[in-house]
This record gives sequence, C-alpha cells and structure tokens, in this order.
Amino acid sequence: MNVNYTMFYNCLCTMSGGAIYFTSPNACLRMICANRGSGGAESCGHFSFLSVNQVNQEEYLSVSYCSHTTTGYYSIYLHSGSQRVDNTNISMNNAYRSSAIYTYSPSSFISSHCTVANNKASESRCIWFYSTTGSISMSYANIVHNNSPSGFGIVYVHGAGLKILMYSIFQNNQNYLFCVWTGSLEVSHSFISHLGVFSTSLAVSTATNNSFTIIITYQIQFFISYHCDPENLVQTPYQSQDHV
Repeated sequence: MNVNYTMFYNCLCTMSGGAIYFTSPNACLRMICANRGSGGAESCGHFSFLSVNQVNQEEYLSVSYCSHTTTGYYSIYLHSGSQRVDNTNISMNNAYRSSAIYTYSPSSFISSHCTVANNKASESRCIWFYSTTGSISMSYANIVHNNSPSGFGIVYVHGAGLKILMYSIFQNNQNYLFCVWTGSLEVSHSFISHLGVFSTSLAVSTATNNSFTIIITYQIQFFISYHCDPENLVQTPYQSQDHV
C-alpha cells in the first residue's frame, strides 16, 4: 500500500483504524493530513491501524484532533515489521491511553525529526514502545505539552530490546514523564524540563550528556495542507516549524 499527498478529514469508524485499517507485507504513507479521525470507544488507532510484517514507513504526516474524545487507544498504531516514522507531527490528539503513537513488536523502529505536542490521555501514556527483539530509537523529537495522569508516563516502554531517546526535547509535559515497566530506556544528549514525577517503575538511564533546562524547540519541516497547519496546532512559546 502506498498513500501519498492525501487528506483524511473527519473519518469515523466504530472499530479500529478511523481512516486506515491495513494488514499486509508493506505500507508507505507520505505527505498525509489526518484531521478529526476517530475509532470506536475500544478501538486501536484513531487515525490508522497498520499491521505490516516487512516495511512500515511514514514520513511527512500531520495527525491532529484524532480523536475528539478521550476514549479508545492510540492515534497511530504500528504493528510488527521494520518501522520508520520521520518528519511527522502528532498533535492535539485525545485517547484513553497512548494519545500519540503505539509501536508494537517491531523488528526495528527508527524515528527522527518529529513533534509530539498537546496530546491528552484520560488514563495514561502518550508514546508507547513495546518490543520483544530488535531496537527502538527516536531522535531529534519535540515532546512537549502532553500528559499522563496515572503512573505510566508520557513515554512508556516495556519488553526486550534496546530503547533509546536522544537529541530530543522534553518540556512542559504534565504528570509522569517516563515509565520503564520492563526492559530498559536510555535518554541521552537531550534537553529535559519537567516539574512532575520524572520516572516510575525501573530507573531511566540519563547519564550521557543531558541538560535539565528549557530551550527553543527544534524547527522541523512538516507537511502543511488546508486542515493541517502545524503552526496553528502546536504553537507554544517554545515552538516553530517549517512547512513542506
């Protein structure tokens, strides 16, 4: 499946995958706007449910206001395969659990130059990483103004495999920032400013070149279209983006 230069607006379903539900070997999404998508109350993936056993690639996506209520699970659900998410803006989304993205059991996951901002969970989690093998790596991310009311963290990790967050910015998030349920998480070369609980469960490794201060967030190129304008979605005193 290849989906390019496409807009999904106000797409609703009663189950999983508000706009896209796809199971097959390969998927590539590029230059996509998803605005106001929603699945059912027990759904997985208010915008997309992608179960791919080979290559699962997303770049230049803008996913916002998925869902309109804090029910269901995950705005983006990625299942299996070699996963890559780059230059993607995931902002102003709502869910009961994991308001931004859930990556499940990838052979590898790599993400760079993304913004995850102003997402709201009624129970817990914004970003959820689960793996049994392989590695998970996210770099040059703006992770700002998200919440996790219960003790499972804005970033929640469990399972085996190496999980690394580096060269990223964590600012103005509420409640619990990290939760390492099982396995390990290393945060390095990042800028962290957090007034709530820093971590729960297992310890997070932060020994490598982190600064606990506020800085201007990264200026990142994002896809802009009629229903997806990053400046309007994630505008904060610390934020600016370029458009594609």
